[in-house]
Amino acid sequence: MDNQENKKRLEHIYNQLVHIANGNFSYQIERTDQNDALEALTFLVNSTTEELRDAFLHQGFIKLHNSYEMVVQLYFELDNKGQILRTNPKVETLLNFKEGTLNGCPFVQLLEQRSQRGWKKLLKAAPKDNIWELTLELSFSEQSGLLLPAHCHVIYFPEHREKKGTFMVTCFELVKYDGTDQGFLQKKLKKQLQTHGLLPRPEKTETHILHAMDMENLRKAKRYIMDNLDIPLPSVRELAHICNTNEYKFKKGFKELFGMTAFQYQKHERLRKAHILIEHSNKTILAIARTVGFKKGNHFTREFKKRYGYTPSQLRKRSK
Repeated sequence: MDNQENKKRLEHIYNQLVHIANGNFSYQIERTDQNDALEALTFLVNSTTEELRDAFLHQGFIKLHNSYEMVVQLYFELDNKGQILRTNPKVETLLNFKEGTLNGCPFVQLLEQRSQRGWKKLLKAAPKDNIWELTLELSFSEQSGLLLPAHCHVIYFPEHREKKGTFMVTCFELVKYDGTDQGFLQKKLKKQLQTHGLLPRPEKTETHILHAMDMENLRKAKRYIMDNLDIPLPSVRELAHICNTNEYKFKKGFKELFGMTAFQYQKHERLRKAHILIEHSNKTILAIARTVGFKKGNHFTREFKKRYGYTPSQLRKRSK
């Protein structure tokens, strides 16, 4: 944890949390090939950022005056070799560059490695003798090391009279509207952190069910579920028998102790294990689905996307 690379990774996580605290959910932390606690924390912070951004977008539909506004525009004008001719001032602000330092800089140097490869292929393959345009996703690398993913619209104008060919790259970003419901955001953030285990779940002040022995018995059901993710969940009666309790106490107690029903807990752990295997193993996605108890691949894909917001195939492609 004390080596220079890990210190840099911790700094990126800190910078991302600062942006979140300021209501800016535009950035992402670049993923690494490491399989450690810092990489797991990076994934959780990125996931929380995405979920909060989605929450703002949803709020924009139900509360039109309390949401984000599409008002920040990134604009680049490039020569036919991809060198920056000029930008709007917001580019320097968002990417944390000093004023005037980007003119003459290769546009590709502002991109993270994967986007750099895509941009170079585009320059090499694109025609130079006619106007064309396309929309693509690019990730910019902010000075502190965070990533700024953006939907970019690229237009190329060929050479005309004495003017050489030029590229126009335009990106739009979301900014927070001051009327945003802060209570809504706080509840959303707290719920996401609790879901990922970064905050403890709230304890109920009144309970007439659980005692020390009850909790120990219910943990037997949890261990059983964790050890048997590949098989269907037994009936409530059978799970209650494993816990040496009755069905009523089991259903009420399990939800009180773990914050969800036994069925929900099993699905939660199945998907969590699948996520780890997809990222860190070479097993096929179908094999992983069956390992964690999903018989049909389409059902697994649907549940996985519902939980994480992207498909198993997208995660596997991103993890390579």
